[in-house]
Amino acid sequence: MFNTNSSGITFNPTTSKYTVTFAGTTIETTVTDKSATATEWVQEITSLHGGSPAVVGLDVEWRPHPISSMSNKSATLQLCIDQKCLILQLFYMDEIPESVKGFLMNPNFTFVGIEVGDDVLKLKNEYGLDCSSSKDIRAVAKERWPARFRRPGLKDLAWEVCGLNMRKPKHVCKSNWEARVLNQGQVEYACIDAFASYKIGHKLLIENSSVLAH
Repeated sequence: MFNTNSSGITFNPTTSKYTVTFAGTTIETTVTDKSATATEWVQEITSLHGGSPAVVGLDVEWRPHPISSMSNKSATLQLCIDQKCLILQLFYMDEIPESVKGFLMNPNFTFVGIEVGDDVLKLKNEYGLDCSSSKDIRAVAKERWPARFRRPGLKDLAWEVCGLNMRKPKHVCKSNWEARVLNQGQVEYACIDAFASYKIGHKLLIENSSVLAH
C-alpha cells in the first residue's frame, strides 16, 4: 500500500504549472482562466485518451454561502484524468472555449464524482455547460457493495476502494474559491479531490473491480 499520508505541491514558473504529489503519484496541474490554455489541455488529453472509453474526475468548488441552504456560483471546475489535472477558474474565464464544451460532451469520456449529477446541473444552470455522460461513484459503490456503505464521502471511498488516505482540511474546503489567485493549499485540495474521483471511477468502471482495498 502507498505511503498515503504524504502530499505536497510545487510550482514551476517556466511552465506555469503546479506539480501535486499525492500517494506516490505526481499530478501535473494546470490552473487557468485563459481559454487558450484550457484548449491546450483538452487537446493533449484528447490525443492521449480520446480513442477509447475513459473516466474523468470532475469536481466543482464555490465560495461558501452564509446561508447553508443557498449556494454561490461555481468558482472552479476541476477535471482530472490519470496524472493530468485542469483547474478552470470559471469566475474569471475570458470565455469558456468550445474545446471544453466539446470535451464534456465527448461520448468516450464518463465524468465521475460524488453526486456528480448535482455538479453537472449547477454547471449547466450557471455556465450553460452540458455533460454527455456522468456517473455518481457513491451510487456505483453502494450498488457493488450494498452492505458495506451507507452514505460514504469522497474521503471514505478513496480509502475503502483505492487505499488512498486523503486529508480534507476544513479551512481549505471553506476558503474563498473566488480568489483571483488560488493559494497552493487550494490548488492541492482541488487537484486531489478530482484525482481521487478519477481513481475511484477508474477502478469501479474501467477495471470493473469488485475488490476493496480495505
